[in-house]
Amino acid sequence: MTAESLYERAGGEEGITRLVGNFYERVLADPDLAPFFAGVPMEKLLRMQVEFFSSALDGPLAYSGRPLAHVHQGRGITKRHLRRFTEHLLATLETLNLSRGDVQRIYSRIALDADEVAPDGDDRGGCEVG
Repeated sequence: MTAESLYERAGGEEGITRLVGNFYERVLADPDLAPFFAGVPMEKLLRMQVEFFSSALDGPLAYSGRPLAHVHQGRGITKRHLRRFTEHLLATLETLNLSRGDVQRIYSRIALDADEVAPDGDDRGGCEVG
């Protein structure tokens, strides 16, 4: 018998969909982050995020979206914004019925691509991932 993947421990498709929804509720309620999502088709974004999380957590869905650097280029996202975004991710993960180790593993896998989102030269506020 093989060990459960992070995807399975996070609740499979249903759990990942709920996680992404709860995560984006936090992000959209944040006055510093909400403006980045004005005019964004949220249904599509959430679908892409479910794919992204599934893929990152060894689930069956492959991410079919554009590269993160391309999607976020020129949007004015700073390391400070990225830090707030990842803080919301960690807070959301901590509400799940997961071990502390699994929370850190999931957070690390999702935050792994953070450097593609914010420009290197802007480190106002710093960004700690992992």
